[in-house]
Amino acid sequence: MRSIEDQVAECRQLAERLHLKVIGTIVEKKSAKKPGRRPLFTKMLSDIRLGKFDGIVAWHPDRLARNMKEGGEIIDMVDEGFIKDMQFVMHHFSTDANGKMLLGMAFVLSKQYSDNLSQNVTRGVRRSFDEGKSPAPKHGYIRDENGMYQPDGKNFDLICQAWQMRKEAVSLEDIVEYVNSNDYGRLIKKDGRVVKMTKQILSDIFRDPIYYGILIQAGSQADLREIYDFTPAITEQDYLEVQALSGRRVNPYKSKRHTYLPLRMMVNCAFCNMHMYAGVSKGHTKKYLFYRCGNKFCKRKKKSVRAIVVFDFIYEFLEKGLNFTEADYNKYYGSLTKLTEDKREKLQHELYSKQALLRDTRGKSRDLALKLLDTPTLSEITVKIGNDKQVELQEMEQKLEAEIEKLKQNVTDPEQDRLSIQQFLNLSKNAGNIIKSGDVIVKDSISRIIFLNFDVDEQKVTSYRLKPPFDELLKTRSVVSSRGQRTRTSDLTVPNRAL
Repeated sequence: MRSIEDQVAECRQLAERLHLKVIGTIVEKKSAKKPGRRPLFTKMLSDIRLGKFDGIVAWHPDRLARNMKEGGEIIDMVDEGFIKDMQFVMHHFSTDANGKMLLGMAFVLSKQYSDNLSQNVTRGVRRSFDEGKSPAPKHGYIRDENGMYQPDGKNFDLICQAWQMRKEAVSLEDIVEYVNSNDYGRLIKKDGRVVKMTKQILSDIFRDPIYYGILIQAGSQADLREIYDFTPAITEQDYLEVQALSGRRVNPYKSKRHTYLPLRMMVNCAFCNMHMYAGVSKGHTKKYLFYRCGNKFCKRKKKSVRAIVVFDFIYEFLEKGLNFTEADYNKYYGSLTKLTEDKREKLQHELYSKQALLRDTRGKSRDLALKLLDTPTLSEITVKIGNDKQVELQEMEQKLEAEIEKLKQNVTDPEQDRLSIQQFLNLSKNAGNIIKSGDVIVKDSISRIIFLNFDVDEQKVTSYRLKPPFDELLKTRSVVSSRGQRTRTSDLTVPNRAL
Protein backbone atom coordinates (compact mmCIF):
# COMPACT_ATOMS: atom_id res chain seq x y z
CA MET A 1 0.00 0.00 0.00
CA ARG A 2 1.32 3.41 -0.97
CA SER A 3 1.55 6.19 1.61
CA ILE A 4 -1.27 8.74 1.81
CA GLU A 5 0.95 11.43 0.27
CA ASP A 6 1.79 9.13 -2.66
CA GLN A 7 -1.89 8.28 -3.15
CA VAL A 8 -2.84 11.98 -3.30
CA ALA A 9 0.02 12.71 -5.73
CA GLU A 10 -1.05 9.89 -8.06
CA CYS A 11 -4.67 11.06 -7.93
CA ARG A 12 -3.57 14.56 -8.99
CA GLN A 13 -1.51 13.11 -11.83
CA LEU A 14 -4.56 11.11 -13.00
CA ALA A 15 -6.75 14.24 -12.90
CA GLU A 16 -4.19 16.16 -15.00
CA ARG A 17 -4.05 13.42 -17.63
CA LEU A 18 -7.85 13.34 -17.88
CA HIS A 19 -8.10 17.17 -17.83
CA LEU A 20 -10.35 17.14 -14.75
CA LYS A 21 -10.88 20.26 -12.67
CA VAL A 22 -10.05 19.46 -9.03
CA ILE A 23 -11.66 21.96 -6.64
CA GLY A 24 -10.61 20.33 -3.35
CA THR A 25 -8.70 17.53 -1.64
CA ILE A 26 -9.97 15.47 1.29
CA VAL A 27 -7.47 13.46 3.32
CA GLU A 28 -9.12 11.56 6.18
CA LYS A 29 -6.98 9.14 8.13
CA LYS A 30 -9.82 7.53 10.08
CA SER A 31 -10.73 3.95 9.17
CA ALA A 32 -13.30 3.23 6.48
CA LYS A 33 -14.08 -0.17 8.03
CA LYS A 34 -17.15 0.98 10.00
CA PRO A 35 -19.76 3.51 8.82
CA GLY A 36 -20.49 6.87 10.39
CA ARG A 37 -17.02 7.54 11.75
CA ARG A 38 -15.62 9.90 9.07
CA PRO A 39 -17.00 13.45 9.23
CA LEU A 40 -14.99 14.64 6.19
CA PHE A 41 -16.33 11.77 4.08
CA THR A 42 -19.90 12.54 5.20
CA LYS A 43 -19.44 16.24 4.31
CA MET A 44 -18.07 15.27 0.88
CA LEU A 45 -21.21 13.28 0.05
CA SER A 46 -23.37 16.12 1.38
CA ASP A 47 -21.55 18.66 -0.85
CA ILE A 48 -22.07 16.40 -3.87
CA ARG A 49 -25.81 16.31 -3.15
CA LEU A 50 -25.78 20.14 -2.93
CA GLY A 51 -24.14 20.32 -6.35
CA LYS A 52 -20.84 21.83 -5.20
CA PHE A 53 -19.02 19.23 -7.31
CA ASP A 54 -20.13 16.18 -9.29
CA GLY A 55 -17.34 13.60 -9.23
CA ILE A 56 -14.65 11.89 -7.17
CA VAL A 57 -11.04 10.99 -7.91
CA ALA A 58 -9.63 8.34 -5.53
CA TRP A 59 -6.68 5.97 -5.47
CA HIS A 60 -8.85 2.83 -5.05
CA PRO A 61 -12.51 2.11 -4.14
CA ASP A 62 -11.42 0.81 -0.72
CA ARG A 63 -10.26 4.38 0.09
CA LEU A 64 -13.96 5.39 -0.10
CA ALA A 65 -15.55 2.50 1.80
CA ARG A 66 -14.78 -0.88 3.29
CA ASN A 67 -18.29 -1.33 4.66
CA MET A 68 -21.49 -2.09 2.76
CA LYS A 69 -23.55 0.82 4.13
CA GLU A 70 -21.30 3.59 2.76
CA GLY A 71 -20.44 1.57 -0.36
CA GLY A 72 -24.14 1.18 -1.09
CA GLU A 73 -24.70 4.89 -0.48
CA ILE A 74 -22.09 5.77 -3.12
CA ILE A 75 -23.67 3.41 -5.66
CA ASP A 76 -27.13 4.90 -4.89
CA MET A 77 -25.77 8.40 -5.54
CA VAL A 78 -24.44 7.18 -8.90
CA ASP A 79 -27.90 5.74 -9.71
CA GLU A 80 -29.62 9.01 -8.72
CA GLY A 81 -27.23 11.07 -10.83
CA PHE A 82 -25.60 13.00 -8.00
CA ILE A 83 -22.22 11.39 -8.71
CA LYS A 84 -21.72 11.81 -12.45
CA ASP A 85 -18.28 10.20 -12.67
CA MET A 86 -15.56 8.57 -10.56
CA GLN A 87 -11.96 7.92 -11.52
CA PHE A 88 -9.54 5.62 -9.71
CA VAL A 89 -5.80 5.10 -10.05
CA MET A 90 -6.13 1.37 -9.33
CA HIS A 91 -9.63 0.61 -10.67
CA HIS A 92 -11.61 1.23 -13.87
CA PHE A 93 -15.13 2.64 -13.37
CA SER A 94 -17.94 3.47 -15.75
CA THR A 95 -21.48 4.65 -14.99
CA ASP A 96 -23.16 1.79 -16.86
CA ALA A 97 -24.52 -1.38 -15.27
CA ASN A 98 -21.24 -3.28 -15.59
CA GLY A 99 -19.28 -0.40 -14.06
CA LYS A 100 -21.59 -0.23 -11.04
CA MET A 101 -21.47 -4.02 -10.67
CA LEU A 102 -17.65 -3.98 -10.66
CA LEU A 103 -17.64 -1.09 -8.18
CA GLY A 104 -19.95 -3.05 -5.88
CA MET A 105 -17.67 -6.09 -6.16
CA ALA A 106 -14.67 -3.90 -5.29
CA PHE A 107 -16.47 -2.73 -2.13
CA VAL A 108 -17.37 -6.35 -1.25
CA LEU A 109 -13.78 -7.53 -1.74
CA SER A 110 -12.48 -4.60 0.33
CA LYS A 111 -14.84 -5.52 3.16
CA GLN A 112 -13.85 -9.20 2.95
CA TYR A 113 -10.14 -8.30 3.05
CA SER A 114 -10.68 -6.00 6.03
CA ASP A 115 -12.75 -8.58 7.93
CA ASN A 116 -10.28 -11.37 7.17
CA LEU A 117 -7.34 -9.22 8.25
CA SER A 118 -9.10 -8.42 11.52
CA GLN A 119 -9.74 -12.12 12.18
CA ASN A 120 -6.13 -13.05 11.43
CA VAL A 121 -4.79 -10.31 13.69
CA THR A 122 -7.18 -11.29 16.49
CA ARG A 123 -6.25 -14.95 16.15
CA GLY A 124 -2.55 -14.13 16.16
CA VAL A 125 -2.89 -11.92 19.24
CA ARG A 126 -4.88 -14.62 21.02
CA ARG A 127 -2.32 -17.30 20.19
CA SER A 128 0.55 -15.07 21.32
CA PHE A 129 -1.32 -14.34 24.54
CA ASP A 130 -1.76 -18.08 25.20
CA GLU A 131 2.03 -18.35 24.88
CA GLY A 132 2.52 -15.58 27.46
CA LYS A 133 3.32 -12.86 24.92
CA SER A 134 1.87 -9.36 24.87
CA PRO A 135 2.82 -6.11 23.14
CA ALA A 136 2.08 -4.14 26.31
CA PRO A 137 5.29 -2.73 27.88
CA LYS A 138 5.75 -3.28 31.61
CA HIS A 139 8.00 -1.25 33.90
CA GLY A 140 10.81 -3.42 35.22
CA TYR A 141 10.58 -5.90 32.35
CA ILE A 142 11.78 -6.10 28.78
CA ARG A 143 10.59 -8.49 26.06
CA ASP A 144 13.21 -10.87 24.65
CA GLU A 145 13.45 -12.03 21.04
CA ASN A 146 10.64 -14.53 21.65
CA GLY A 147 8.32 -11.87 23.09
CA MET A 148 8.64 -13.16 26.68
CA TYR A 149 8.91 -10.79 29.65
CA GLN A 150 12.36 -10.84 31.24
CA PRO A 151 13.74 -8.73 34.15
CA ASP A 152 15.15 -5.36 33.04
CA GLY A 153 18.34 -5.36 35.11
CA LYS A 154 18.56 -2.56 37.68
CA ASN A 155 15.06 -1.31 36.79
CA PHE A 156 13.64 -4.66 37.86
CA ASP A 157 15.50 -4.51 41.18
CA LEU A 158 14.11 -1.02 41.86
CA ILE A 159 10.57 -2.15 41.04
CA CYS A 160 10.99 -5.07 43.48
CA GLN A 161 12.15 -2.63 46.14
CA ALA A 162 9.22 -0.29 45.37
CA TRP A 163 6.76 -3.12 46.03
CA GLN A 164 8.43 -3.93 49.37
CA MET A 165 8.35 -0.25 50.37
CA ARG A 166 4.67 0.02 49.48
CA LYS A 167 3.99 -3.12 51.49
CA GLU A 168 5.41 -1.24 54.49
CA ALA A 169 3.01 1.67 53.84
CA VAL A 170 5.62 4.03 52.40
CA SER A 171 3.91 6.85 50.48
CA LEU A 172 3.89 6.99 46.70
CA GLU A 173 5.79 10.29 46.78
CA ASP A 174 8.63 8.79 48.83
CA ILE A 175 8.80 5.68 46.64
CA VAL A 176 8.95 7.80 43.48
CA GLU A 177 11.74 9.90 44.97
CA TYR A 178 13.67 6.79 46.05
CA VAL A 179 13.34 5.05 42.67
CA ASN A 180 14.30 8.10 40.61
CA SER A 181 17.18 8.99 42.90
CA ASN A 182 18.61 5.54 42.15
CA ASP A 183 18.62 6.29 38.39
CA TYR A 184 15.46 4.46 37.39
CA GLY A 185 14.57 4.93 33.71
CA ARG A 186 12.72 2.86 31.10
CA LEU A 187 14.10 3.34 27.59
CA ILE A 188 11.56 3.84 24.78
CA LYS A 189 13.29 2.24 21.78
CA LYS A 190 11.04 3.95 19.24
CA ASP A 191 12.26 7.48 19.96
CA GLY A 192 15.08 6.98 22.46
CA ARG A 193 13.27 8.72 25.34
CA VAL A 194 13.89 7.65 28.93
CA VAL A 195 10.75 7.54 31.08
CA LYS A 196 11.25 8.33 34.76
CA MET A 197 8.94 7.15 37.53
CA THR A 198 5.83 9.17 38.41
CA LYS A 199 3.01 8.77 40.93
CA GLN A 200 0.57 7.78 38.20
CA ILE A 201 2.91 5.17 36.75
CA LEU A 202 3.63 3.80 40.20
CA SER A 203 -0.08 3.66 41.03
CA ASP A 204 -0.71 1.65 37.85
CA ILE A 205 2.16 -0.69 38.71
CA PHE A 206 0.70 -1.42 42.13
CA ARG A 207 -2.58 -2.46 40.50
CA ASP A 208 -1.05 -4.72 37.85
CA PRO A 209 -1.03 -8.45 38.74
CA ILE A 210 1.70 -9.23 36.19
CA TYR A 211 4.23 -8.45 38.90
CA TYR A 212 3.34 -11.71 40.61
CA GLY A 213 2.81 -13.58 37.34
CA ILE A 214 -0.74 -12.96 36.00
CA LEU A 215 -0.98 -11.25 32.60
CA ILE A 216 -4.32 -9.54 31.91
CA GLN A 217 -5.36 -8.60 28.38
CA ALA A 218 -8.81 -7.85 26.92
CA GLY A 219 -10.60 -9.58 29.79
CA SER A 220 -8.45 -12.72 29.57
CA GLN A 221 -5.73 -13.81 31.93
CA ALA A 222 -2.68 -16.05 31.62
CA ASP A 223 -0.50 -17.39 34.41
CA LEU A 224 3.03 -16.72 33.13
CA ARG A 225 4.48 -18.86 35.91
CA GLU A 226 2.95 -21.94 34.27
CA ILE A 227 3.80 -20.96 30.69
CA TYR A 228 7.53 -20.24 30.92
CA ASP A 229 10.29 -19.40 33.40
CA PHE A 230 8.81 -16.04 34.38
CA THR A 231 10.51 -14.07 37.19
CA PRO A 232 7.89 -12.36 39.40
CA ALA A 233 8.77 -9.17 41.27
CA ILE A 234 6.65 -10.11 44.29
CA THR A 235 4.66 -13.00 45.68
CA GLU A 236 0.91 -13.28 45.26
CA GLN A 237 0.47 -12.71 49.01
CA ASP A 238 2.50 -9.48 48.86
CA TYR A 239 0.36 -8.28 45.96
CA LEU A 240 -2.85 -8.87 47.93
CA GLU A 241 -1.42 -7.10 50.97
CA VAL A 242 -0.59 -4.03 48.86
CA GLN A 243 -4.12 -4.01 47.42
CA ALA A 244 -5.60 -4.20 50.91
CA LEU A 245 -3.33 -1.36 52.03
CA SER A 246 -4.61 0.78 49.15
CA GLY A 247 -8.23 0.16 50.09
CA ARG A 248 -8.98 -1.97 47.04
CA ARG A 249 -10.92 -5.21 47.30
CA VAL A 250 -9.27 -7.73 45.01
CA ASN A 251 -10.44 -11.24 44.26
CA PRO A 252 -7.36 -13.46 44.31
CA TYR A 253 -6.54 -15.13 41.05
CA LYS A 254 -8.15 -18.56 41.09
CA SER A 255 -5.75 -20.92 39.44
CA LYS A 256 -7.34 -23.56 37.31
CA ARG A 257 -5.81 -26.77 36.19
CA HIS A 258 -4.18 -26.38 32.79
CA THR A 259 -3.03 -29.12 30.48
CA TYR A 260 0.76 -29.32 30.59
CA LEU A 261 2.11 -28.76 27.08
CA PRO A 262 5.54 -30.43 26.62
CA LEU A 263 8.26 -29.41 24.14
CA ARG A 264 6.95 -25.85 23.98
CA MET A 265 9.03 -23.74 21.53
CA MET A 266 11.03 -26.86 20.55
CA VAL A 267 9.02 -28.05 17.52
CA ASN A 268 9.57 -26.20 14.22
CA CYS A 269 7.78 -26.45 10.90
CA ALA A 270 10.05 -28.13 8.33
CA PHE A 271 8.50 -26.04 5.54
CA CYS A 272 8.78 -22.48 6.89
CA ASN A 273 11.08 -23.00 9.93
CA MET A 274 8.62 -21.21 12.24
CA HIS A 275 7.81 -22.42 15.76
CA MET A 276 4.74 -24.66 15.89
CA TYR A 277 2.50 -23.90 18.84
CA ALA A 278 1.22 -26.68 21.07
CA GLY A 279 -2.45 -27.35 21.67
CA VAL A 280 -4.96 -29.97 22.77
CA SER A 281 -7.78 -31.23 20.55
CA LYS A 282 -11.31 -30.86 21.91
CA GLY A 283 -12.58 -34.38 21.30
CA HIS A 284 -15.63 -35.88 22.98
CA THR A 285 -13.86 -38.97 24.34
CA LYS A 286 -10.10 -38.49 24.12
CA LYS A 287 -7.92 -35.42 23.89
CA TYR A 288 -4.80 -35.36 21.75
CA LEU A 289 -1.78 -33.12 21.98
CA PHE A 290 -0.76 -31.59 18.67
CA TYR A 291 1.67 -29.05 17.21
CA ARG A 292 0.35 -26.61 14.62
CA CYS A 293 2.03 -24.20 12.21
CA GLY A 294 0.33 -20.80 12.46
CA ASN A 295 2.11 -19.26 9.47
CA LYS A 296 -0.65 -18.55 6.94
CA PHE A 297 1.95 -18.28 4.17
CA CYS A 298 3.41 -21.73 4.89
CA LYS A 299 3.13 -24.20 1.98
CA ARG A 300 2.38 -27.25 4.11
CA LYS A 301 -1.03 -28.77 3.38
CA LYS A 302 -1.62 -30.37 6.75
CA LYS A 303 -1.12 -27.63 9.33
CA SER A 304 -1.13 -29.88 12.41
CA VAL A 305 0.81 -32.96 13.42
CA ARG A 306 0.14 -35.21 16.41
CA ALA A 307 2.66 -34.92 19.25
CA ILE A 308 3.04 -38.70 19.31
CA VAL A 309 4.99 -38.37 16.03
CA VAL A 310 7.68 -36.36 17.84
CA PHE A 311 7.72 -38.57 20.92
CA ASP A 312 7.88 -41.79 18.87
CA PHE A 313 11.01 -40.36 17.26
CA ILE A 314 12.47 -39.57 20.72
CA TYR A 315 11.63 -43.09 21.98
CA GLU A 316 13.33 -44.67 18.95
CA PHE A 317 16.34 -42.37 19.23
CA LEU A 318 16.88 -43.33 22.88
CA GLU A 319 15.72 -46.94 22.62
CA LYS A 320 19.16 -48.55 22.79
CA GLY A 321 20.58 -46.04 25.22
CA LEU A 322 23.17 -43.35 24.67
CA ASN A 323 26.07 -45.63 25.70
CA PHE A 324 28.27 -42.93 27.21
CA THR A 325 31.56 -43.74 28.94
CA GLU A 326 33.62 -42.07 31.63
CA ALA A 327 35.68 -40.46 28.86
CA ASP A 328 32.47 -38.92 27.52
CA TYR A 329 31.69 -37.70 31.03
CA ASN A 330 35.06 -35.94 31.28
CA LYS A 331 34.37 -34.22 27.95
CA TYR A 332 30.90 -33.23 29.21
CA TYR A 333 32.30 -31.90 32.48
CA GLY A 334 34.93 -29.84 30.68
CA SER A 335 32.23 -27.99 28.73
CA LEU A 336 30.47 -26.81 31.88
CA THR A 337 32.99 -24.42 33.40
CA LYS A 338 30.40 -21.80 34.23
CA LEU A 339 26.69 -21.22 34.50
CA THR A 340 24.84 -19.95 31.46
CA GLU A 341 24.58 -16.18 31.34
CA ASP A 342 20.77 -16.27 31.45
CA LYS A 343 20.64 -18.34 34.62
CA ARG A 344 23.44 -16.36 36.24
CA GLU A 345 21.60 -13.11 35.48
CA LYS A 346 18.35 -14.41 37.00
CA LEU A 347 20.15 -15.54 40.13
CA GLN A 348 21.89 -12.16 40.34
CA HIS A 349 18.55 -10.33 40.14
CA GLU A 350 17.13 -12.47 42.92
CA LEU A 351 20.28 -11.87 44.98
CA TYR A 352 19.98 -8.08 44.59
CA SER A 353 16.32 -8.23 45.61
CA LYS A 354 17.07 -10.29 48.74
CA GLN A 355 19.96 -8.01 49.70
CA ALA A 356 17.74 -4.93 49.36
CA LEU A 357 15.07 -6.59 51.50
CA LEU A 358 17.70 -7.52 54.12
CA ARG A 359 18.92 -3.91 54.32
CA ASP A 360 15.34 -2.75 54.76
CA THR A 361 14.68 -5.34 57.49
CA ARG A 362 17.84 -4.39 59.39
CA GLY A 363 16.88 -0.72 59.19
CA LYS A 364 13.43 -1.41 60.64
CA SER A 365 14.89 -3.54 63.42
CA ARG A 366 17.38 -0.79 64.32
CA ASP A 367 14.72 1.95 64.25
CA LEU A 368 12.35 -0.10 66.43
CA ALA A 369 15.09 -0.81 68.98
CA LEU A 370 16.02 2.90 69.21
CA LYS A 371 12.36 3.82 69.61
CA LEU A 372 11.93 1.40 72.51
CA LEU A 373 15.08 2.74 74.19
CA ASP A 374 14.27 6.44 73.67
CA THR A 375 10.70 6.18 75.00
CA PRO A 376 10.82 4.80 78.54
CA THR A 377 7.20 5.76 79.29
CA LEU A 378 5.65 3.26 76.90
CA SER A 379 2.92 1.02 78.28
CA GLU A 380 3.58 -2.63 79.04
CA ILE A 381 1.38 -3.77 76.14
CA THR A 382 3.16 -1.46 73.69
CA VAL A 383 6.55 -2.73 74.86
CA LYS A 384 5.38 -6.35 74.43
CA ILE A 385 4.14 -5.67 70.90
CA GLY A 386 7.42 -3.93 70.08
CA ASN A 387 9.47 -6.83 71.42
CA ASP A 388 7.39 -9.35 69.45
CA LYS A 389 7.92 -7.29 66.32
CA GLN A 390 11.64 -7.14 67.07
CA VAL A 391 11.78 -10.95 67.30
CA GLU A 392 9.87 -11.24 64.02
CA LEU A 393 12.30 -8.90 62.27
CA GLN A 394 15.31 -10.80 63.64
CA GLU A 395 13.86 -14.10 62.37
CA MET A 396 13.26 -12.52 58.97
CA GLU A 397 16.83 -11.21 58.97
CA GLN A 398 18.25 -14.67 59.69
CA LYS A 399 16.08 -16.23 56.98
CA LEU A 400 17.20 -13.66 54.40
CA GLU A 401 20.86 -14.10 55.33
CA ALA A 402 20.55 -17.86 54.75
CA GLU A 403 18.80 -17.35 51.39
CA ILE A 404 21.41 -14.80 50.29
CA GLU A 405 24.26 -17.14 51.21
CA LYS A 406 22.67 -19.94 49.18
CA LEU A 407 22.19 -17.64 46.18
CA LYS A 408 25.82 -16.52 46.36
CA GLN A 409 26.95 -20.13 46.24
CA ASN A 410 24.76 -20.85 43.22
CA VAL A 411 26.05 -17.78 41.39
CA THR A 412 29.73 -18.50 41.98
CA ASP A 413 29.76 -22.33 41.89
CA PRO A 414 29.41 -23.86 38.41
CA GLU A 415 29.22 -27.32 40.00
CA GLN A 416 25.55 -26.61 40.74
CA ASP A 417 24.68 -27.28 37.09
CA ARG A 418 26.81 -30.39 36.72
CA LEU A 419 25.38 -33.88 36.71
CA SER A 420 27.28 -36.36 38.85
CA ILE A 421 29.00 -39.20 37.02
CA GLN A 422 26.37 -41.58 38.40
CA GLN A 423 23.55 -39.34 37.08
CA PHE A 424 25.32 -38.96 33.74
CA LEU A 425 25.85 -42.68 33.19
CA ASN A 426 22.35 -43.52 34.44
CA LEU A 427 20.89 -41.05 31.94
CA SER A 428 23.09 -42.60 29.25
CA LYS A 429 21.85 -46.11 29.95
CA ASN A 430 18.20 -45.59 30.89
CA ALA A 431 17.09 -42.40 29.14
CA GLY A 432 14.77 -44.32 26.83
CA ASN A 433 13.01 -46.18 29.64
CA ILE A 434 12.83 -43.09 31.84
CA ILE A 435 11.27 -40.89 29.18
CA LYS A 436 8.88 -43.58 27.91
CA SER A 437 7.51 -44.54 31.32
CA GLY A 438 7.57 -41.05 32.86
CA ASP A 439 4.73 -38.56 33.00
CA VAL A 440 4.49 -35.63 30.62
CA ILE A 441 6.69 -33.42 32.82
CA VAL A 442 9.44 -36.05 32.93
CA LYS A 443 9.21 -36.49 29.15
CA ASP A 444 9.61 -32.75 28.69
CA SER A 445 12.47 -32.43 31.20
CA ILE A 446 14.58 -35.27 29.79
CA SER A 447 13.96 -34.12 26.20
CA ARG A 448 15.17 -30.62 27.05
CA ILE A 449 18.38 -32.00 28.56
CA ILE A 450 19.31 -33.77 25.31
CA PHE A 451 17.51 -32.01 22.43
CA LEU A 452 17.49 -28.41 21.29
CA ASN A 453 14.61 -28.64 18.80
CA PHE A 454 12.97 -30.69 16.05
CA ASP A 455 11.85 -29.99 12.48
CA VAL A 456 8.57 -31.71 11.57
CA ASP A 457 6.81 -32.06 8.23
CA GLU A 458 3.26 -33.37 7.73
CA GLN A 459 4.13 -36.92 8.82
CA LYS A 460 7.48 -37.24 10.58
CA VAL A 461 10.48 -35.59 12.21
CA THR A 462 12.77 -34.59 9.36
CA SER A 463 15.71 -33.24 11.37
CA TYR A 464 16.79 -32.49 14.91
CA ARG A 465 19.39 -30.54 16.84
CA LEU A 466 21.07 -31.61 20.06
CA LYS A 467 22.13 -29.48 23.00
CA PRO A 468 25.76 -29.17 23.96
CA PRO A 469 27.60 -31.32 24.85
CA PHE A 470 25.37 -34.07 23.42
CA ASP A 471 25.77 -32.63 19.90
CA GLU A 472 29.45 -33.60 20.01
CA LEU A 473 29.05 -36.80 22.02
CA LEU A 474 26.35 -38.19 19.72
CA LYS A 475 27.74 -36.93 16.42
CA THR A 476 28.45 -40.48 15.26
CA ARG A 477 24.75 -41.33 15.51
CA SER A 478 24.01 -39.34 12.34
CA VAL A 479 26.71 -40.67 9.96
CA VAL A 480 27.29 -43.89 8.07
CA SER A 481 29.43 -46.35 10.00
CA SER A 482 32.83 -47.49 8.73
CA ARG A 483 31.37 -50.88 7.71
CA GLY A 484 28.89 -49.22 5.38
CA GLN A 485 25.90 -49.86 7.64
CA ARG A 486 23.62 -46.96 8.38
CA THR A 487 22.83 -46.04 11.95
CA ARG A 488 19.20 -45.96 13.08
CA THR A 489 19.05 -42.16 12.71
CA SER A 490 21.01 -41.86 9.51
CA ASP A 491 17.93 -41.12 7.38
CA LEU A 492 17.47 -37.80 9.15
CA THR A 493 19.00 -34.51 8.13
CA VAL A 494 21.23 -33.14 10.87
CA PRO A 495 22.08 -29.50 10.02
CA ASN A 496 25.78 -28.66 10.11
CA ARG A 497 25.07 -25.64 12.31
CA ALA A 498 23.87 -28.01 15.03
CA LEU A 499 26.96 -30.15 15.15
